[in-house]
Amino acid sequence: MRIKRARAHAAVVATVAAWAFVVAAVTTGLVGYLVVASQDGVREALRTAPPAEAAVQVVTRLAPDPADQDAAVREVVAERSGGAPLAAYRSLAGGEDALAVPSSDQDARGVLTVYEGLEEHAELVDGGWPVDGGRVTQAALHATAAEALGLAVGDQITVGETLVRVTGTWLPADPDDPFWFGEPIEVTGVDGSAYGPFVVTEEALTAVEPSPRVRWRVTPQADAITPGQVAALAGALPGLPGALEGDNRVDVRGVAVSGELAATAGSLDADVSRGTSVSAVPLVVLVAVAIVTGAQVARLLGVVREVETTLLRSRGLSAAQLVWWSVLESVAVVVPAAALGAAATVAALRAAGGPAVDTGVAAWCAGGVAAGTLALLVAGAAATARRRVEDTVAFSSRRATGAIGWSFAAVALIAAAVAIWQLRRYGEASGTGGADLLATPGPALALLACAALALLAVPFPLALAERALAGRRRLGLLLPAWQVTRRLPVYASVVVLVVVTAGAGVLAASYSATWTGLQEDLADVRSGADVRVTFDRAGPLTAARPAESALPYGQVDGAAEAVGVLSTGARIGDESTALLAMPAAGLGAVVEGRDDVFPADRVAAEVAPAEPPLAGLELPEGTERLEVDATGVGAATLLVADAGGVLAQAVVEDGVAAVPAGFGTVVAADLTLAVAGESEPAVTAVRAVDASGTATDVPLDGAGAWQPQAEASYRVDAAEPGTASPLSAAAVAFQPGATVRLTPPAATGDPVPVVASRDALDRFGLQVGDPVTLHVVGARIDASVVDEVPVVPGVAEPVAFVADLPSVTAALLRVADRPQRITEVWLSAGGGDTAALAAAVEDAGLASAADVTDRETVRSGLLDHGLARHVVPAFWSVAAAAVVLTAIGAVASAATLRRQRRGELAVLRVVGVAPSEQARSRRIEQAGMGLLAMVAGALGGVVVAALTVTVLARAATSGVPQALDPVGGANLGALAVFGVALAGVVAAVALLQASRAGRDAAAAVPGEERR
Repeated sequence: MRIKRARAHAAVVATVAAWAFVVAAVTTGLVGYLVVASQDGVREALRTAPPAEAAVQVVTRLAPDPADQDAAVREVVAERSGGAPLAAYRSLAGGEDALAVPSSDQDARGVLTVYEGLEEHAELVDGGWPVDGGRVTQAALHATAAEALGLAVGDQITVGETLVRVTGTWLPADPDDPFWFGEPIEVTGVDGSAYGPFVVTEEALTAVEPSPRVRWRVTPQADAITPGQVAALAGALPGLPGALEGDNRVDVRGVAVSGELAATAGSLDADVSRGTSVSAVPLVVLVAVAIVTGAQVARLLGVVREVETTLLRSRGLSAAQLVWWSVLESVAVVVPAAALGAAATVAALRAAGGPAVDTGVAAWCAGGVAAGTLALLVAGAAATARRRVEDTVAFSSRRATGAIGWSFAAVALIAAAVAIWQLRRYGEASGTGGADLLATPGPALALLACAALALLAVPFPLALAERALAGRRRLGLLLPAWQVTRRLPVYASVVVLVVVTAGAGVLAASYSATWTGLQEDLADVRSGADVRVTFDRAGPLTAARPAESALPYGQVDGAAEAVGVLSTGARIGDESTALLAMPAAGLGAVVEGRDDVFPADRVAAEVAPAEPPLAGLELPEGTERLEVDATGVGAATLLVADAGGVLAQAVVEDGVAAVPAGFGTVVAADLTLAVAGESEPAVTAVRAVDASGTATDVPLDGAGAWQPQAEASYRVDAAEPGTASPLSAAAVAFQPGATVRLTPPAATGDPVPVVASRDALDRFGLQVGDPVTLHVVGARIDASVVDEVPVVPGVAEPVAFVADLPSVTAALLRVADRPQRITEVWLSAGGGDTAALAAAVEDAGLASAADVTDRETVRSGLLDHGLARHVVPAFWSVAAAAVVLTAIGAVASAATLRRQRRGELAVLRVVGVAPSEQARSRRIEQAGMGLLAMVAGALGGVVVAALTVTVLARAATSGVPQALDPVGGANLGALAVFGVALAGVVAAVALLQASRAGRDAAAAVPGEERR
């Protein structure tokens, strides 16, 4: 009986199976993709993290029982892993001992080291690995160190008291491997005057040093860890130092634990939580669409069985029996369909090389879809079985005043408002910008509320249309208006489907554009310029560390502008801040971004000094060296500046000082006194010599008498302007080696103008116009806040100030005894290809001691490798799935209407309505309601997007400055394609319904309406 009943309605049962198949397939693909994307994001983040941030290092002394000590460390690490797969690499290191090698640096030092498993992380360049035995200790040396020391395989060298023979040279297979922990000597082979490591066997090291340092470098196995394990690791790992220090098997004269793995794990866990919260939003929208579609399919099944259900009830079959039949039938149909949908998705993804969705995830998705579908079908069957015959007739034929009640609409609106409010409140108030369980359904509830409002509003224009058309002789548009009004509850599900689907498309288009725009804005803030060159070593100018200049970078092909930048820390009172100094003249040319975030042109105008702050002796163009005559000095150094305020030293030796290219103004003179006591050091003549050897006298009196700067001088007890020349000082010094600095008279005594970030004003309680004292490199700079900006680009610290580099340089020359090197060079790409410009900088050999980053690479890192990048495809996947489900629901609704309205076809023919006119009426009904629903959904989607996408985009992105507000937008191209697809579904269903109605009306005969 049950089988015959199912066969009698095979088409409808097939629709149910198709719906279950599609929902299971889409859910499996989406959930599986989100899980895999989150997992891949975590693993990639760990693989690309700096070594010291992706590992933790435990250091102590070697215990009497090394094996027991090693086992104890690994045991404690396992206990503090939170179940995460960790790898622990053990190594030993001796002290830094003097090296005795011919022609080497007399201060050279070497380190004897032992690594376990070194062969898996290093590559032999020449020779072989050391082995035990022999009178001479065997060692494999880092190839770079060997080259620097002039050693080759077979050479011998003394490390401390140990004679070592080099058996091989090697290089790290991957310098960024956490195995090396980012230690400079291990990665590069040279760290100052230290060379190595000299890799020896453990027996050889312990024979020389019985208790060397023993290290364990612990790092996650990035290819095996899961997001859940990262969360557990973040919670358990901070307790590692305490556990090790209290273990006598491990602790030998103290335990030192370093590395930022715990902080990295905590940050990744927060990022995953944010991504998961935002990913749940499109999932909830998918669930809403699936439920509405499923309810419509269940309704169709109930409608086609109304007559037979009434007949079976009249013959004594109970409602419980009918429900039980429905349960058995639904299980037989839904469970295989859901399983096949999930399996088909898994197979398709694997065949196409897509995400490897776990079978467990697929099983859970199929089970959830099957359970939900069974609940909908059984609930529909129960409602049909318990409905009385007279209720059935009334329900299908009454003239409706609305599809839903005002109370239901009010509840939907209140629920949506609460969820949206919670989403915005939580996203704005939390530092992480996350979301919670109450806020996640907000967009879906808001779209359903929009559908509720649309259903409430539909009767009113229909009533107006009826009154306007009632006086016409032809039915025309009046018939469709009558029919929709009579059967509005049947159309309600289609309206809800189309409204939610259209809104989901608008939400996807808005989120994708907003999130992408936020990543681009964040990349602009982080990069600061098209290309940034950050030098490995900063600090004061010395003979060993000469000045860097922006000039060679500006000559690279593709560079439109290059400026030197001093990015350094500063202090205001006891609080730290950041200072970004660059020439005001070039600031607007190299810094690009949103004007509401950092208006570069306005900032440049605000920090620009009224007069050039770096005055001095102007050198003729092409000057290569200076001939300097001086009296009363033991040594002299002239400080020369370029047009951007970058300093370089021109050290006078035997009366001659070389001038770096591009530096054309002598802005200070450091004169070392020849004798203690009273003296008058002076520069009496300066001649500029060009490449041809032509010497040109440089007038010394053009800038007036130069002033001694007591704060910038060294060991000088008193100093006044001298009389021997404009560049002289009457100085008193009672200690040898005293140095007096002379500078031209200050162009202005005003404080340095600075622009502060909004966070800086809040931190220090400042306002525009307030004076502020910055302590930079130990010297005091008096400044004045002339403007504020939301964010300072290129600086990791949100509390920051921007200043003109020449102004800062001039101020430091008067108060700091050690002039500073610039830390960076910022470039703008003339053709806009920042990656090509970065490559050109590296090809020119300008990045050997610097790190080069470009804007497009930073953007790509955020867009293509961010932990929440998968949310954008998730939104679009849900929108596409919603179109498919809308098609299924609309077809089911049309089939329901066709069955319910079969009896009216003959009646309409009797009163003169031709089949073609009936078909036209059905087409207008379907298309009109679909069009109204699309418009309502689009408007609702715009409202929901305006309320939510900026919060969601911020929540899905880590490290967004609080002052960097996302800007809403829409991907109009993708939205247009989506709109065409949805309109095509609506039009296709309308045409199908009209065609069937026309055929049915042509075949209808009088009297059929009574059957």
